[in-house]
Amino acid sequence: MIGKYKIIALMTCRIHDRDCYEFINVLNKRFSETDFRLFVYNSSPRLDEDVKENDPQTSVYEMFDASFTDAVIVDSEHIGNTAVCEKIINRALDMKLPVISLGKSFDGCINISYEHHAGIEDIVAHLADAHGISDFHMIAGTKGNSFSDKRIEAFKKALQKRNITFNDDMVSYGDFWSEPAARAAERLLNEGRLPKAFVCANDHMAVAVSVFLRSRGISVPEDVAVTGYDCLDTVFSSSPTITSACIRKEAISERICGTLSDVFGGGKREGVVKAYPEIVFNESCGCEASRRLDAAYLFNEQTNMFNRFQNENIILSETAARIQKGKNFEDIAFIMHRDNLMYAMCCLIKQEYTNESVNPEIESKHGDGIFVLYDGDMIEYKKTLGEKFAPYYMSGKDIVPSLDYNLNEGRCLIFTALNYLGVTLGYLCFHFSGFAAGNYSKIPQTTGMLNNALGGFINQRYKHYLMKSIERISGTDVLTGLYNRRGFCTEYDRLLEKLRDEPLAVIMCDLDGLKYINDTFGHEEGDNAIHTAAAALKDVCPSDAICTRFGGDEMMAVFPYKEDNTDVRTLFCEYLDRYNERSGKPYSVAASIGIYITADGEKPDFEELVKKSDVLMYEEKKRRKTARGTL
Repeated sequence: MIGKYKIIALMTCRIHDRDCYEFINVLNKRFSETDFRLFVYNSSPRLDEDVKENDPQTSVYEMFDASFTDAVIVDSEHIGNTAVCEKIINRALDMKLPVISLGKSFDGCINISYEHHAGIEDIVAHLADAHGISDFHMIAGTKGNSFSDKRIEAFKKALQKRNITFNDDMVSYGDFWSEPAARAAERLLNEGRLPKAFVCANDHMAVAVSVFLRSRGISVPEDVAVTGYDCLDTVFSSSPTITSACIRKEAISERICGTLSDVFGGGKREGVVKAYPEIVFNESCGCEASRRLDAAYLFNEQTNMFNRFQNENIILSETAARIQKGKNFEDIAFIMHRDNLMYAMCCLIKQEYTNESVNPEIESKHGDGIFVLYDGDMIEYKKTLGEKFAPYYMSGKDIVPSLDYNLNEGRCLIFTALNYLGVTLGYLCFHFSGFAAGNYSKIPQTTGMLNNALGGFINQRYKHYLMKSIERISGTDVLTGLYNRRGFCTEYDRLLEKLRDEPLAVIMCDLDGLKYINDTFGHEEGDNAIHTAAAALKDVCPSDAICTRFGGDEMMAVFPYKEDNTDVRTLFCEYLDRYNERSGKPYSVAASIGIYITADGEKPDFEELVKKSDVLMYEEKKRRKTARGTL
């Protein structure tokens, strides 16, 4: 629950299919009249049975959380994949959430059963009882398909009730599509077996059969009646209009609302609720048209949608190219807004993937932070204030920006996962203020583009990070972490380019007694002494110093000299004294320090620095021996 609203999570697939988004629109309207609010979790690709339940494209179904979700609806008929549905249901039941399954039946759920077969029975009954037809032929879907087989069984049952003998020759298969259905009707015509009525398993096949018959001079319905199933718009624009049947989306929504109200009131969480289809009578069976749609209007709409689809694909391709060339996330947010990607959309990335050092090809399970890369509504709001939107971080517990506003407005939130090479990088949230079919059609286009564009951008950042790391490692001494000779020369050249006439401070360091430590205590302790001296050198020099190990125990630091520079030699010795006091080692780490200040404008190269180091080290060691009274 969020505030005063009960959150209902709907798991579905292919939201861009008309049947799916129209159902969601009807359900959300019904919910907005109550204290229910709809969160839709959508997978755009088709989830065939061979898709595994842990496939990356199903990761969106793991986003619901018992901390804010009150019930889960699994649109099992649209999802189709049994294993995926079972995984969602088991997760929800483990969270003690009530679950409603739409279409398929599962244990532990309230199963809303779609009694599609009853529609076929009712159609056959109508044709026989109202129009006196006894000669039937069914054009089923795909052979072996469960939906098709159930409709064939209903066809048989309806015939048996009227004492009409059934045989296998009374069924053809049209694969749920137009051309195979027309071919099936043509075969019967050629064989002289044309029936008095075609009962088709869906509307696409019914329209195709009707068109074919009329093309051969056969009148529908005078010579042959034709019926379909699904109540698509095409049956109302066909000539004649096609009799069909369907389970009304409004009826399903009412059953869902009633079921949820019962559950929240303490009712049962298991059982079966049946939803029955209704016949829509039209001219193809001999009845009057229930309604008509203008075919030219529908054709124009379909053409416009197709042209829009093509144009948007071109635009999205150009946007993808610009995103992958973006310099940073702020740049990408500007590109997405400028290209008018989607006005009512948020793009949210897992916080860890904004770190260039995190590999986007490996699934991350850490952190709950979210990076808001794009928020269409907030961008527009900022514009009215004369401000510019900038990406920002938010807690994953907040789900989406402006959550309370969207809930109060009764908006349905639609989530899709951002996947790149099998890894979930984040998610998109669409929250349309009104119904427009084109918005839903654009969801898979937008999601697919951002999957590739953002994934490619994040991957490029990671590769750039690796290249920098390799470059850094190749120029770094492994033991001390200081630059090696190659790394030092690169950084020193950069320093000289920036330097004007300022003098440089050159610090030389050479360990004392390293041979004794190696011979007496082993090379591991010798390495420890070198590492300690390097740490001391780096610690006492300014942060902009370039420190290098260019020999076994020879180290050097170079930095722009300023008169207020602290006495490096004293600080260095104090560092080693503190280390020796607490190390517990049977030896002391000591080193000689030489300091050289260049003249104004002097820019010695590396070899000159090394030569000066030899002189400085000789003088320093001589000074230290003199101080100890050995000379």
